[in-house]
Amino acid sequence: MHPSKHQRIRKKMQSLKNESNDITPKDTCKLAYIIHFLFGAGNLLPWNALITAIDYFGYLYPDKHVEKVFSVAYMGSSLLTLICMIKWSSFSRLASFQVRMNIGFTMFVASLMVSPTLDWVSWHEKSMSAFYVVVASVVVCGLADGLVGGSLIGSAGKLPKEYMQAVFAGTASSGMCGSV
Repeated sequence: MHPSKHQRIRKKMQSLKNESNDITPKDTCKLAYIIHFLFGAGNLLPWNALITAIDYFGYLYPDKHVEKVFSVAYMGSSLLTLICMIKWSSFSRLASFQVRMNIGFTMFVASLMVSPTLDWVSWHEKSMSAFYVVVASVVVCGLADGLVGGSLIGSAGKLPKEYMQAVFAGTASSGMCGSV
């Protein structure tokens, strides 16, 4: 009696799965794990820095609902980026993982430098339009989060499961670091 077509296909898929598990490169120094941990921490650290300084922004703009505006601006722009990346998947193929990560982290740094720069030139005291500049930097930070987060989760998903765990452990540690 010959095995059915479905049994042969299932057996072939199982053998391919076993072969792919055997050729996984070893991370002896845990360097790849550490890198994914740092990527995860870097992905959420800018948001934690912004939300931790909410009292500072509330002091500067007492008549604005800073925490609500920041949350909507950040999460809305992050969601928009993720939707665009899913809808136009050709962008994901056009720009490599490294390019998307570099653009995203550059956007993080640029957006986080806005508030200290405004404070340094004392523009906060001169104009309430500085609030809108800060909100625009929060939007840029959210766009960067969507770009980096989507790219990071997508690339870690192609690797063994411990690298996805490293990314989420990094995001958790960034929350703790921001609180401290």
